[in-house]
Amino acid sequence: MIQAQDIAGRVAVITGAGRGIGRAFAETLAAQGASVVIADRDAALADECAAAIRDSGGAAMAVATDIADSASVLAMRSAVMMEHGRVDILVNNAALMSALERRPFWDIPPEEFDRVMQVNTGGTFRVSALLAPVMRAQGWGRIINMSSSTVLVGHPNYLHYVGSKAALQGMTRSMARELAGSGVTVNALLPGQILTGDVNIGQTDEAIARVLARQIVPRSGQTADLTGLLVWLASAASDFTTGQSFVLDGGFALM
Repeated sequence: MIQAQDIAGRVAVITGAGRGIGRAFAETLAAQGASVVIADRDAALADECAAAIRDSGGAAMAVATDIADSASVLAMRSAVMMEHGRVDILVNNAALMSALERRPFWDIPPEEFDRVMQVNTGGTFRVSALLAPVMRAQGWGRIINMSSSTVLVGHPNYLHYVGSKAALQGMTRSMARELAGSGVTVNALLPGQILTGDVNIGQTDEAIARVLARQIVPRSGQTADLTGLLVWLASAASDFTTGQSFVLDGGFALM
């Protein structure tokens, strides 16, 4: 059984935590007693999320962070180390997705493809490369990468997004091996369709219905469907688990 003390006192950095899944993760880890860092490109959203967590009795700080910019990520690390002196948990959640137009890959502008890769794949690399050495020095850490179950089915009309998330599975395995023996584990979550209430131009009623028609569990996913596994992976209970990909999509990828 996962106990709150497994998380209590840990310092957790969650990228893209100003809203949606990232915010739910930040709120969950804070409720378990972690000091959470809301690392989001939108400074106002980050501040609001951190304030809400503090108002609820949790510990949180906001750091405006653009994961596509190495200098911004370095500044975030400096702020966290100045405040806490350590980083125990990293959730690589920030990504471009909700504003992407669905279209055949031959219609995707090359600059849009490059931007998605720069943020979704490159951003995870940048943040992990700067925070993993901190964890190694401590002898303990958890890195959780957010991939997507779309990589298992080749979801159409999102080639840049699907490709960027597929890369994270390989990165997760390589990172896990390179960090072997350091006390730092690396795993990936592959969620399916999760309704958060945020604006998502591709999440039309028709698109939601098509996903539901493929799922085994006949309902849309909620952030609460992800947070239980997140807490386990972030805790000492998962010491023996690394380099793994966990699919949370209601059976969508099985169909």
